[in-house]
Amino acid sequence: MAFGSSSAIFREWIIQMLQVSGTGYTGLDSDTVKLANFGNTGTPDKDAAVGSTGFNTGAWVTGNEVVDATNWPTTGLALASKTFTTPATGVAMFDAADRAGSGNVTLSGVYGGLVYDDTISGGSVADQGVCYLAYGGSQSVTAGTFTVIFAANGIMRVTV
Repeated sequence: MAFGSSSAIFREWIIQMLQVSGTGYTGLDSDTVKLANFGNTGTPDKDAAVGSTGFNTGAWVTGNEVVDATNWPTTGLALASKTFTTPATGVAMFDAADRAGSGNVTLSGVYGGLVYDDTISGGSVADQGVCYLAYGGSQSVTAGTFTVIFAANGIMRVTV
């Protein structure tokens, strides 16, 4: 994927969640939210139609996913310690604990990740993408630790 240096929230996530149209959606704090890693094939698009934002749709097809079958498997890893906060007036933030792979991870050519709601099972798209994260270029590790460290401003920060 041509990630570049920008991370973004999908516009459709905001629209769909305000409408609460996803089957199985109960909220990011209670749903299973996952992080899947992707290579540099395809191009993320924050303005993609909702049907192209989910895991295994659009740019996020499993053929573009970078996995370690044992320690960072296909469909990604669940996020822990998910929280919503209001760090400033007119600001809402979603965050979670930084996510490390399990055990000794071997990954190559990881350019970014898809944060998605794995609980959504129908509606406009199953496993709807929340946002994508650019990792700043190709990242690799061989039999070591691979950790995605979320920004101090959270995974997703919205000013209203």
